[in-house]
Amino acid sequence: YRSIDHRVDQNSLQLYRWYYSDLCQWILNVTIFVNLALAFVETPSSLTLTSDVRYRKAAWEPPCGLTESVELITFLLFIADLSVKSYLIGWTEFTKNKWLLGYILALAISLADWTASLCFMCQEVVRIRRLLRPFFLLQNSSLMKKTLKCIKRTLPEMGSVMLLLALHLCLFTMFGMLLFAHSKDSKIDVEWSQYFRNLPDSLTSLLVLLTTANNPDVMIPAYSYNRAYSLFFIIFTVIGSLILMNLLTAVIYNQFRGYLMKSVQTSLLRRRLGIRAAFEVLSFYREVTTRNRDQYVCDDI
Repeated sequence: YRSIDHRVDQNSLQLYRWYYSDLCQWILNVTIFVNLALAFVETPSSLTLTSDVRYRKAAWEPPCGLTESVELITFLLFIADLSVKSYLIGWTEFTKNKWLLGYILALAISLADWTASLCFMCQEVVRIRRLLRPFFLLQNSSLMKKTLKCIKRTLPEMGSVMLLLALHLCLFTMFGMLLFAHSKDSKIDVEWSQYFRNLPDSLTSLLVLLTTANNPDVMIPAYSYNRAYSLFFIIFTVIGSLILMNLLTAVIYNQFRGYLMKSVQTSLLRRRLGIRAAFEVLSFYREVTTRNRDQYVCDDI
């Protein structure tokens, strides 16, 4: 169920079948894996036999040019992959494909940064190309592309729920700072000193409570003084964790399910379109063959 926007001449179809063969795709996957795995041995590396700092020896640091040579080989294979894809889909479709345009940009930045590394003898502080390595995996995975596209479509509806969560958090933060204000009573003052001393601490405490990670620790000092204070935390948890968080989950699930159904429908439509196109081609060749045979018989008569 791949895209049908590609060249259909004989040489292009042979190249298309060769490119999507198991061997070529395996080579491409290994290339992506090696490119990502370089992070385990590049400086600074923490790849040691043990993680215990008492027994851990200094990590092996490869000489300058070793990992760069392997990385250059992966870049050359990526350039070959980009060239084949660009040729197969043609210039018109190539200019419309944002992933391939981003592929070119990522390769250009990576090669420029690779050249700068060699110029500085591998002593540069920042390596931009490391940030771009996951893009090569995304670009060659149709499933990840679909996931990112679905996330992009989900963001507007997620934004409204996230706004409700932010308002809910800010509102209860103000209530909490007023309810657990600084007091001369040492018993009630424990809640203020530990969780509601200032605005950042209050926001952090309630944000963690929204995930129930510090429940019931955050309300124990106030609860020990007066059980009625627990209503504040119970109401906050019910509205935030049980209603708004479930609403956010429902929105994400609904969007992903709708996109999955649409993706399946599109795949089936492409399959039917391909079958119909193949039928039309065979029907045309049959008519041409029949016409030529009839003409040949008439000439013999």
